[in-house]
Amino acid sequence: MKRTLLILLSAILLCTALPFAPVAAETEQTFDADHVLIYNPLPYVKNANDLFSGTLPKAAPEPEPSGDALFTPGMHRTGKDLSTKTDGKDTHAFWVCTDLNTYTYDKRTFRLAAEGAHCRIWTLDGDDAAFTEEQAQKMLSEFESVIYPNNTAAFGAFRDLGGDGKLHIVTYAMNSLAVCGFFDAYDLYTKEEIAVIDPDDPDSYNYLPIINVNARMAEDETTVLCTLAHEFQHLILRSAVLASPANAGRLGRETTVGLWLNEGFSMAAEELNYPGAVEEQGYLASYARSDKVRLGMSYANFDTTSKDIGAYGQSFLFAQYFRTQCGDRAFADLLRMWREAQEQEALTEAHMLDALLTDGQKAALDAVADYTGGALQKLGSEENVRLSKFALAFRLALLQNGEGIWSTCVCADMPVYAGSGRKIEGGGALLLETNGSFAVPNDAQSGLVFVWLKDGAITGTYTVPEPEEGFYVIAVERNGEWTAIAAAPCEDGILKGIAVGNPEYGTIAAKDADGAIFCVTRQGDGYRFACDDANGSYALMRTDTNKQALAVRESDAVFAWQRFADGADRLQADGQYGRAILYGSIAGGFGYFPPAYFENESFGKVHMLRVTWKNGDANMDGQLTAADAALILRTLVKLSYMNAPMRAAADCDGDGEVTAADASKVLRTVVQLESEEDGN
Repeated sequence: MKRTLLILLSAILLCTALPFAPVAAETEQTFDADHVLIYNPLPYVKNANDLFSGTLPKAAPEPEPSGDALFTPGMHRTGKDLSTKTDGKDTHAFWVCTDLNTYTYDKRTFRLAAEGAHCRIWTLDGDDAAFTEEQAQKMLSEFESVIYPNNTAAFGAFRDLGGDGKLHIVTYAMNSLAVCGFFDAYDLYTKEEIAVIDPDDPDSYNYLPIINVNARMAEDETTVLCTLAHEFQHLILRSAVLASPANAGRLGRETTVGLWLNEGFSMAAEELNYPGAVEEQGYLASYARSDKVRLGMSYANFDTTSKDIGAYGQSFLFAQYFRTQCGDRAFADLLRMWREAQEQEALTEAHMLDALLTDGQKAALDAVADYTGGALQKLGSEENVRLSKFALAFRLALLQNGEGIWSTCVCADMPVYAGSGRKIEGGGALLLETNGSFAVPNDAQSGLVFVWLKDGAITGTYTVPEPEEGFYVIAVERNGEWTAIAAAPCEDGILKGIAVGNPEYGTIAAKDADGAIFCVTRQGDGYRFACDDANGSYALMRTDTNKQALAVRESDAVFAWQRFADGADRLQADGQYGRAILYGSIAGGFGYFPPAYFENESFGKVHMLRVTWKNGDANMDGQLTAADAALILRTLVKLSYMNAPMRAAADCDGDGEVTAADASKVLRTVVQLESEEDGN
């Protein structure tokens, strides 16, 4: 008989803040540092919320893929027959997974090998790798005297479906040498609950608290005992999930603790029962060598493979930091709050972590980094903001091993990134080694947090700001000459092309030029980039659902938007307007571009410039004259036209309307009855 194995709780795979001030955004972001941490504060969402680090100085060749091959405990077997037969023992039929590749379950009759106050250990007759009587008794002794008291004190009680307060440890030879044991969440449901979840096959479950142990590990005592501690935590956590009033009426759809933290707790359970076991089994070394961690894997992304198990080490380190900051009862307190939660909204790690932190710790975390307003809005609640800062402080604590918020009970080397730049997952980070100084790349995406470190101490922080409100131009080089195209979001109208000299960052005056008229309009599902010339109007639509190549005009592809293999979005311009490529912001749809400079040998050069103007300079020629007042009046009677930037400049009094009063104000300024004012 077959059924899907619901291992929501995955199988174990191996037998006082330091003060510093945020840097002001307008200063040059270069610091003396030997290391720099680049952190994406956004919450982890698979395939979303990634931010580009910016183009980085490549300190060394890209590392060869290393990871850490999964330890295969079965290789430690001597091959001798460890099975024994004892007549007259109690028996029980259990559904067990006879094929971990296909998740095939069959019913097998087991005999009782050992029994204590809190557990029964079962073995399978005829199993060539069964535990001996001596080994079963040793397992029983360790569970009763070490694992049971430690786990229940640290995490809480388990759901006792048998009614006798006993856990069932079912041992048999599994067909995979890579799995030491597992806990199946379905075993914790009652028969009546299973009948609701799986009405077609309600009789193929055990309805008992069970841990499955691979009998092939029998000779490796440390692996067996760590497996028991690990999987027992999963069972206790799942018990808390099922006990929560907030999960009532959600059979099979219960909200649970994220896998990343669940696995961190189980690794912590191993360490709690057998200090040094996690390091001995290689999880910390795996973290230090992990390519996934090196390349910015989020703390909340439990992505692990047989060749790279760094996620286990990262989750363990996070759990230990959590316990260091929130006390020895931290795990039990969080699961207690989970058990007691009355509303679904309360079932989040962020909410419960926030409740466990002291006011002093919260103040220290709030000083970690001055996240921009835009980043805070994307994080949502205050609890999410604090979890994000807690995750940043976690990595800085590993790097510093200091006091207070910077302290952790376990030290580990975070792998160093040596590439030229990449997308970082929400909650992920890159660690760079520098040659003594580091400057924030000007193409780093807004919201990224940069932290400079020197000899383990923080020397400065900086959060890349959101682009300032106002009008921007895309300055494109063609045959040594520059043309700028206005590219600000607007509700209606068009934005005309303007001619500029050799552009530099700073204030420029926009001047009218023929050709190349453009507009960016925000719509319900994205932004519309349109161009208008003598041949008619053409539009480039880029939405949240359509993010691939889009052409404005098929005949000569004046513009095209495309997502490239490296994950970047580019807008390509060609034809009569020159040839250019530029990177755009992809968070939540196409918006105005972050101010930046880009260069590509094949496509020329592109600058992003913020345009300022004089209030009243309706024709945007850089001067305030009677011609501006005349243009305003002619537009009011529909004899002339002003686009969105021109209307913004013409609105002298800032009331949102262009009226005759604005023309009057321009004339009064021209004759020096009023003073000139700059706009943006």
